[in-house]
Amino acid sequence: MIFQNRHASKRDWRGLVPFLVLTTLLGGCASDFERRFKSHIDYLASDELEGRGVGSPGIEMAARYIADQFAEIGLEPVGDDGTYFQSFDMALNRTLADGTRLAFDGDAAGLSRGVDFNPFSFSSGDAFSGDVVFCGYGIEAPDKDRDDFVHADLSGKVALILRGEPTTWVMDDGSQSRHAMFRNKVYNAKDRGAVAVLIVNQKPLAGEADTLMEFTSESADEYGIPAFHISRALADAHLSRAGTGSLDELQEKLDAGRYASTALKGIRVCGQAVFHKNRAPTRNVLGLLRGTGDSADEVVVVGAHYDHLGIRTPMMRKFKGGKIVQMKQKPQIHNGADDNASGTSGVIEIARMLSDGPRSRRSILFLAFSAEESGLHGSKYFVEHPTLPSGRIVAMLNMDMIGRMNRADRELQVFGIDSAQEFKEIVERVSASAGFTVAASPDTGGRSDHAPFIRKEIPAMHFFSGHHGDYHKPTDDTHKINVPDGAKVARLVGDVALELANSDAPPVYQEVKIKTLDAKGGTPTYRVVMGLAPGYGDDGKPGMSVDAVSPEGPAEVAGMKAGDRIIRIGDKNVANIYDYMASTRKNNPGDVVEVVVLRDGEEFTLRVTLSSAR
Repeated sequence: MIFQNRHASKRDWRGLVPFLVLTTLLGGCASDFERRFKSHIDYLASDELEGRGVGSPGIEMAARYIADQFAEIGLEPVGDDGTYFQSFDMALNRTLADGTRLAFDGDAAGLSRGVDFNPFSFSSGDAFSGDVVFCGYGIEAPDKDRDDFVHADLSGKVALILRGEPTTWVMDDGSQSRHAMFRNKVYNAKDRGAVAVLIVNQKPLAGEADTLMEFTSESADEYGIPAFHISRALADAHLSRAGTGSLDELQEKLDAGRYASTALKGIRVCGQAVFHKNRAPTRNVLGLLRGTGDSADEVVVVGAHYDHLGIRTPMMRKFKGGKIVQMKQKPQIHNGADDNASGTSGVIEIARMLSDGPRSRRSILFLAFSAEESGLHGSKYFVEHPTLPSGRIVAMLNMDMIGRMNRADRELQVFGIDSAQEFKEIVERVSASAGFTVAASPDTGGRSDHAPFIRKEIPAMHFFSGHHGDYHKPTDDTHKINVPDGAKVARLVGDVALELANSDAPPVYQEVKIKTLDAKGGTPTYRVVMGLAPGYGDDGKPGMSVDAVSPEGPAEVAGMKAGDRIIRIGDKNVANIYDYMASTRKNNPGDVVEVVVLRDGEEFTLRVTLSSAR
């Protein structure tokens, strides 16, 4: 059943009646700023806009709404051909079409997609055929004296590769290294002349099944070579035909550090993933508040993404009794009230606030980005194709999820605060006057639209009110927004923007070298989870904050609550997210760990039964 928002759809929030209604809803003490802040979120996160997915009618309605607001405020249109829009074309997704197939020579019966094989979402659509070569884990790692390809001839062949990496290679933070990433395995084979790649799961953990990854249509990226996920039963059948031993035996050799790559004599495979690629135009929305004086050609950007996930099957962990369960769910509207109708509303109201006062020395560009959720495409496009050729961008302030401030600690997380020498002092001073505690993080990251600016050595910050259990779920709805504090965050960002726009000199960019979650170039893959959303920033308080806990996840089952601070796991002290990840790096699913949390000034010891991350 399509998720229905608890709020009626709104078609026009610009008239008098809606403001009278909102006055009643928020109470007489709400400011005009707060009422407007809420009204924008109510519209952008209504079911009528169907989650603002790129390529949908809903996101176009959102773009027009934002442009109308900019026009009403009096911002200068600086988009394409004198409009408020900067258009760009992008591939939305790919869907599998008839003709997708995989076949081994000698198979008595045809293979079944979804049972025997699935194309990966990053597979190319080329037809292929070739002899099969088993290539171990598909790893080349000189630092570990490992090369699964050293004696393997892959020219014109199909590489059969084991998923993951040797079990002894787990990193200090509990995740797998970059060598376990599909991308690295596929490109290693591709660079050696392979015509296709088949990947098969490692031996399942106790209680797990050999599950194929489903083809997902949300991505249009491909690695330029056919890539299929095949079942262990299918791989074992042809390893047996070739006389090479079973997958379990080969993995045992590989995990012991021995070489196991070999050509599978007499085994040949052919196939093709047939796709239909869906493309669509989308638009950034931008308006300029032009500065005065000699510094008017310098620009401070205030931005937020306005797209969200649209209508799709929820991609979320579901726990039951502390363990992850598999659920079949129907597509639902993901309204994205916090992510990121809240930040978009902030951009609109900051523009209104600053346009009502004296003009700043520098110009301020207000930017609503599209296609953030699919890979920061809107902000990347703007950075590469700025619509202000005569202007120099000196700073960027990004708001992404500012609407769910925890009312207890009122902690504002700020990423990228060290990307300019001047940022920290300004933010801490302005935040103190607003009553917020700043959890500053030097992490410039790649999680939101500030990142492409930092890569261009433009100082940038991301303002964030914290994780919560509704992140990227259909339940991220308007009625859960903390309107007073969300509006206050927006006003704070507006004050920071105004100070940067009026300072004697622009902020000075500085490179930040820090420990990141994927410092070795890989996406972390965790063996065990507690089912919680950790706090990322450093707020100067002991331990690591818990922003949210998953319903019926291991943490909640053990008695943990949002707002707790983890100070110790077992015999390991926890001061931040890195300590938290490292604390369970040697644990397995089902292990029970003692977690000491701080709650209301008192320490509690909880016994958490760790769940498998898969």
